[in-house]
Amino acid sequence: MRWIVVTLLTLCCINTFGQGKINIIQDQRIDDLIKKQIKNNQVDPKIEGFRVQIHFSDNQSRVASEKVRTQFSNDFPELKTYLEFKAPYYKIQAGDFINKLDAFIILKEISKRYVGAYIVKAEIYFEEVYKKN
Repeated sequence: MRWIVVTLLTLCCINTFGQGKINIIQDQRIDDLIKKQIKNNQVDPKIEGFRVQIHFSDNQSRVASEKVRTQFSNDFPELKTYLEFKAPYYKIQAGDFINKLDAFIILKEISKRYVGAYIVKAEIYFEEVYKKN
């Protein structure tokens, strides 16, 4: 039994010290695709994601919508807000979430103060998500 343990430990040590330099040889087309994707991201920094919509106004009152946005920013300063106008509606959305689960977690907190808030699909800025992590 002792001989087996000594043999296993020896093999483990040999394997650990046997590490060398690894050279990765890859096709140049992979690098070209990576560069192309980086360039595309700089042109259009938006990706598909989710936001929480907290306000929807059909009375065309930008002032009222701005008041709601200001109050929300005071209540949740860590979330970025967006005021969107698509005639004749003003919408206030908050956050930038890659997946719906993250949006749902924040929605539970927001719903305590802003009844009627809900999750919407949106084009979000990847940079905003990346800054949080």
